[in-house]
Amino acid sequence: MLPALRRARIIELLRRDGAVGLKEMSQALGASVSTLRRDVDYLCEQNHLARTHGGAVLTDRLAGVELERDIASELESGAKRVIGQRGQTVILDSGTSTAAAARMARDRGVAFTAITNDFTIASILSESPSIKVLVTGGMVRGGTSTLLGADTMHYIRRLRADLAFVGTHALSGAEMSDTSIELAELKRAIIAASDCPVLLADSSKIFSRAFCGFGCVSDMDHLITDSRLLPDRRVQLEENGLRVDVVPLGSGCA
Repeated sequence: MLPALRRARIIELLRRDGAVGLKEMSQALGASVSTLRRDVDYLCEQNHLARTHGGAVLTDRLAGVELERDIASELESGAKRVIGQRGQTVILDSGTSTAAAARMARDRGVAFTAITNDFTIASILSESPSIKVLVTGGMVRGGTSTLLGADTMHYIRRLRADLAFVGTHALSGAEMSDTSIELAELKRAIIAASDCPVLLADSSKIFSRAFCGFGCVSDMDHLITDSRLLPDRRVQLEENGLRVDVVPLGSGCA
């Protein structure tokens, strides 16, 4: 198993169980305790985890820290692939869930015009001859394929799109949030530019908070998430005015 995948799985275990010992990690992931100890040490150095006696816990800072792209692309990858199977988009926000939607749209060969601030997503979509791809201007955010800044905002604010898919780093009962002020401002602009903004979020992100809020769930047309969302949390989201579309993991729905 590649290091990025192991580290993503460690974080998934901790999100599910709260605290996990190295022996339990070894049994769950099929890796040696010594290998996992090095992974935990690395994740602690990056402020994602805190060491405990014989294991680790998530840090309070994790919701406000953006994971390295190779880890993030593996984290909850099954949920992201399923979520992507529902995506036919006009504006695609930057992110791994929206990239999954882009891959689905490319593979289905649907004809549409896509606008994105993510050049990885643009590259994915450009592989289909039936998709017209427009990329916003802007500056590249360090270590990512995301375009941000005044030029990006100016481009988005001129648009009136039929549909947009928006990702989020975290979703509380009523508020969506992300890891930086610039990201939050851009997501607000994308939502305002769309007649039908749809939120893509795997269940691990629901009922957590990140650094900067960018809107209330009532601003969105609906949420697409996976079937690991607990029933009581779905009820709370719906009570806050958000229609929730749960896609079963492993389904082949389109």
